[in-house]
Amino acid sequence: MESLGLLLHGLAKEWREAMDRRLRPLGLTRVQWQALLWLSRAGGELMQGELGDMLEIGAPATVALVDRMERDGLVTRHAVPGDRRRNAVMLTPQAGRLLKAIQDVASELRHEVKGGLTGDELRTLCALLAKARQRIEGLNR
Repeated sequence: MESLGLLLHGLAKEWREAMDRRLRPLGLTRVQWQALLWLSRAGGELMQGELGDMLEIGAPATVALVDRMERDGLVTRHAVPGDRRRNAVMLTPQAGRLLKAIQDVASELRHEVKGGLTGDELRTLCALLAKARQRIEGLNR
């Protein structure tokens, strides 16, 4: 039986690769589509450092990413009042149009993956993964 860690890692890797293939026609790199999703989930704005943490990339890579996305019209960046060392990153309307496409692709992929599971299997899988995540989060505190 495959170890839980290897199984979860492999699942996440295959998911990201499937999303990459499907989003390639939009000209988005993995880190760009993930950044757009994280910003969207946060209500459209995050501190630059928080975005880097969510993407699991360092400060120099985050600066380069935000520079590129700002140049492409996907985000704007502004200094945080009272702390010029911190920048907030915000989605633009152009990014909103891309997000719709990203979300459509993710929804289609979810539908395809879930298609092989019964409703009971899917509910059990989600419940067990949520329980495992809670346990891991508890261990990491």
